[in-house]
Amino acid sequence: MKLLRSRRAMFALLFSSLLPAAAMAQGASPKWPAQPVRFVVPFPAGSAPDVLIRHVGVRLGEKWGQSVVVDNKPGGSGVIGMNTILAAPADGATFGFVQGSAISVAPSTIKGVSYDFNRDFVPVTLAAVAPFMLAVPGDSPHKTLAEFIAVAKAKPGGVEVADNGRGTAPHLASALLGLQSGAQFLEVHYPGGAQAMQATLGGQTQMMVETYNVLAGNVQAGKMRILASMGDRIEPGLESFPLASATVPGAVAHGWFAVIAKKGVDPQILARLNKDMNEALLLPDVVAKSRELGTYPRPGTPEQLARYIADDRKTWQAVLDKLNIKPE
Repeated sequence: MKLLRSRRAMFALLFSSLLPAAAMAQGASPKWPAQPVRFVVPFPAGSAPDVLIRHVGVRLGEKWGQSVVVDNKPGGSGVIGMNTILAAPADGATFGFVQGSAISVAPSTIKGVSYDFNRDFVPVTLAAVAPFMLAVPGDSPHKTLAEFIAVAKAKPGGVEVADNGRGTAPHLASALLGLQSGAQFLEVHYPGGAQAMQATLGGQTQMMVETYNVLAGNVQAGKMRILASMGDRIEPGLESFPLASATVPGAVAHGWFAVIAKKGVDPQILARLNKDMNEALLLPDVVAKSRELGTYPRPGTPEQLARYIADDRKTWQAVLDKLNIKPE
């Protein structure tokens, strides 16, 4: 009997010693995260995406028991941030919270961009979108987008539309509207959104394209009026603004933000990050903060983000080709 018990103990010890090896053979990852997690953000501190990921980061940190570090790397239309992510080890400690234009537009407009999204990165989840709004001065005679388009068609090149720089997302959104409607706008490029805003408020330009959080103060004060949203659906809080696509089919344009990783990160870590990030994005306080910032949570699967990116790149490359915009 004593011999039988000793044999059982020996087999139990042997079996338990094999468990870690079996787990490794099945590709199980160690506990993650085991260190602080960094999100590289290609925006300055205080910007809407920076504030959003910091808010989400608090919730993730509580869940993970690890600090979440936001590393701002603004400049170069997102290229500096993308290169920072690419330079980090693929160890599951560094991810990107990046704007769509850094993926879909910058490689086609900025000379010397060396990264290729499909080659160098993997999608984790779409995080949020910010539809572009079509805004006119408060005293504009144009009451609807249809009226504005009709005037622009009657005066090719005679209706000025302001944006914050050639090749920027607002410029391309305006160009898309023109291409889809058959109207020819006079695109007026300013060094930044503040100058474009002042030009539109002052009547030097007849419309501007921007996200609602930038326009909200002047809209609520009656100094500007929204003709339409270029969103693909009516977002909460924007119910009073019709969709541009109802007047001009295909006139859909968002600013958008996504979580990405350098290629080579453990797939199990990516799956965990996707799950935790998507849950955090839909927490009531995060949804409220996002709406306050003029962004709207849109979490999903890596496969959905991959398709979104492919469609986005196709859309903007067609616009860039029509405008004959080359890397410079």
